Parts: sequence; structure tokens; C-alpha cells
Amino acid sequence: MAYLPKNKYKVLYTNGDTFEFQNTGKAYTGEYIKLVDGRIFAGKNPNDLKGKLVPIKQLLSNNILTNETNNRIYQLLDKKRARKQNSYIPIPSSKPIPTPVDYGKEYFNRYLSVRLNTKEYQEISKDTYDNFSKRPYNNTLNKVFFIKWSLTDDNEVKNATRLGDLEQTLPGIFNFFDNKKEYGINNGVIRINPTTRIYINGESIDKNLPAAYQIGNKNQNTVDNLNIPKNQYCGNCIFNKKDYCTRWEANIRNNFWCKSYNGKVNQPPKVEQETISKVKTITPDIGRSGY
Repeated sequence: MAYLPKNKYKVLYTNGDTFEFQNTGKAYTGEYIKLVDGRIFAGKNPNDLKGKLVPIKQLLSNNILTNETNNRIYQLLDKKRARKQNSYIPIPSSKPIPTPVDYGKEYFNRYLSVRLNTKEYQEISKDTYDNFSKRPYNNTLNKVFFIKWSLTDDNEVKNATRLGDLEQTLPGIFNFFDNKKEYGINNGVIRINPTTRIYINGESIDKNLPAAYQIGNKNQNTVDNLNIPKNQYCGNCIFNKKDYCTRWEANIRNNFWCKSYNGKVNQPPKVEQETISKVKTITPDIGRSGY
């Protein structure tokens, strides 16, 4: 694509429930570029686009569970109501990720829908939540709500308590979230899933780095992480070459640490040659004896 001035496009983000690739029909999650003429492309760099995107087609959904005999009979006897039921579009699921601003607040909202007759829950996007009554979702059979999800170090206890309180009015909500410490900060690291970790600002942590990679203790007089010996951090490790770890072949942060830490040896200060040349060697002036 030819050069585009910054005022001719915007870089936005989608959770995967809005756009799909035009050529494959596969849903797209990630950053995308929207041009002023309305065209949309996957990617964040106008010079490196990943493909053209189009809105996901909202297909009609069979909202009647036909695996039950009574439901099949209902569909035959009340065809008008059955057609109305099937005219609703499916509620898209979504798995949002907290932002750095959310971590500053120490919580973020998680949006959900519940099917009232079966008590089935699914996580949805804020966009679906905000527009639930404006789109042809079945808002008679389904309801939407949100909960505050703690993002602190001890978020497992806080979230378990909150979900326990909600269990009285929302049966099954406690077990729906099987990982009560999800998205919590653990020594500077946020684990999104078993294979994905990010920093607090949302930047990905290189997958080559070991599980023990975590924030270290950079300042001599304070302790940022009680699990790490004092004054041990990547910035003082022999494997660190300009923020790149040669041991794990990965980009790192100076104030982090791992078990492969090997501190740099403090060399005695070098004496400059110029200084040496200025030092005069004093020798005794031995003259001939007058004896």
C-alpha cells in the first residue's frame, strides 16, 4: 500500500467478534487499520497489512433446543413463535484482557450473559453488553451483567469472596470461573494462560524465558521481591547484552530476574595511562663522595 498520512487511518483493536478475513472467513483478533474510506485491514502498520477484513456475518441461529421431544413438538405446533425464536442472532463470546489503566485501578469489569432456562454463562465483550438491547439478541431468554474482577496480588481470595456472594442470585457463577487468580499480578508478571505471560503494560514476555522470570531487586536499600536475593536483577547479570539475554536468547527487562542470574564481577578501577605518565619517580640524588 502506498504511503498513508496518519490522518488517513486509525489503528484499533478487535476481540475477535467483529471482523473476519474476506478471503477465508476466519475471525480476526488483534490490531487493525481503518481507512477514512471505510476499508479495514488486519495489522497495525500500513506498509505491512495482513489481509482485508469484513464484518462478521451474523447468521440466524436455531434458538430452540431440538434435542428435546417437547421442544420439537413446540416447534411444529407454534410455528409463528418458533420462527420468531429462530430470528434472533447468536450472542458472541469474547475474552477481554485488562489494560494498564485497569491495573492502575486494581480491577476491571468482566461482562457476561446467562441463559435463564439452563443457567449457562458465557463471557462477552463490553460492546455486546452495551448494545444488547439494540441488536436482535434474545433478551427475553438471556440476560447480561458484569462483575468487578480484582487484579491485585491477592486477587484469588477477593474474587472467590465476590463470586461466593453472587452465587445466591446467580447459581453456578462461582464454578464458571475456575481460575480465581486469573489476570492477577505475580511478582511483576501477568499470566494470561499456561503459555502466555505479559508485563503490566500489556507487552508480551518472550516465551523463551523460564517460568522463574520475575521482577528482581534492583535497588540496594529496598526489596521489591522477597523471593529474590538483594541486589540481583538482569541489569547486573553477565548474560545481559543491551536488554537481550544471551542465556535464554530473549529480550528482557533490566529490573527482572531469573534463576540463571550470574552477577557481574566488579573489576578494580583502571588507572588511566595519562595519570601514570604524570607520576614522577623520585630517586635519591647520589653524587660522588668528597672523601
